[in-house]
Amino acid sequence: MNKYKNNALVEEMDAIILLNDNYADQGLFKGYIGAVMSNFIEKYGFVVADFYNPFTGKSIQPVIEIKKEDFRVISGSVADQKLVKEFKDLFRK
Repeated sequence: MNKYKNNALVEEMDAIILLNDNYADQGLFKGYIGAVMSNFIEKYGFVVADFYNPFTGKSIQPVIEIKKEDFRVISGSVADQKLVKEFKDLFRK
């Protein structure tokens, strides 16, 4: 088992993608990508992550708890690289 199949194995600084709009009230939507700051899945069922604009670096949500079922880890696959590009395109001016 690896972190791409088991969210409990996610590590600090891993990129994650949101799988739903459960955090829309905080400005985060399905497809948004953030970086893991801390993994508390084993103990509490969530990670602490930072979401920011990929061009300006400005925080969208600097510290937020994301439940383990609401994200997955971004891999180096072609499909995931396409998702990263789509996310960046949301902020391109």
